[in-house]
Amino acid sequence: MTQALNSPLLGHTGPMALNDLLPERPAQIGEFSPAYEAYRQVTVADLAPMTQYEYIQALQLVDLNWAILQLKASAQVELSTGTEKTVRRLLETKIEAEGYLEADRQLHEFIEAGGDEDNFEDTVDWDAMELRIETLMSDLQSKDPAKREQATAEAISLGVDPRLVLSEQFMQNSNYNRHARTLPELEKRVRLLSAEYRELQKARPIDVGPAAQN
Repeated sequence: MTQALNSPLLGHTGPMALNDLLPERPAQIGEFSPAYEAYRQVTVADLAPMTQYEYIQALQLVDLNWAILQLKASAQVELSTGTEKTVRRLLETKIEAEGYLEADRQLHEFIEAGGDEDNFEDTVDWDAMELRIETLMSDLQSKDPAKREQATAEAISLGVDPRLVLSEQFMQNSNYNRHARTLPELEKRVRLLSAEYRELQKARPIDVGPAAQN
């Protein structure tokens, strides 16, 4: 008969003892390990394993679900980074193009007024243009909806629509898509293991106490 983990017949093979026997999960570089530990404790407590096998299954569910969370986070980083780089590059191209057009206009006026091209110096504020790009990028990522909306409208007026860039990233960002293709298989494994775990729970023996004596 299958015994519960807290059954005296199991001696010292409860969850804590069993956990000591399992290989220690190494911390991953770039991972916030205390967050994993907290997630493991909460998830195992929620699954409430009652047998040694259930406990091992619960740990497998913890790691699979944690891998899904990490993969989704990585995919979002790839998507965000790709979108940010593309938007910045497009804004730089557009705003710098405006600067060069203004410099050309000033040069043309200078020459028309009889000036020597070798003596020309434009008055375009290139530093202000760089600041404009940085401000736009900051506002596009602001937590303030009004700032994001205003920055989006300004970017669109320059011919750069962040919404279209994001949409393109969903389709063409190879790193994001590689992460996205891996998720369905992990999620399928979680569904199968969860179903198996529920069947284990259903198959638990029913404890029947002694009949009450009159």
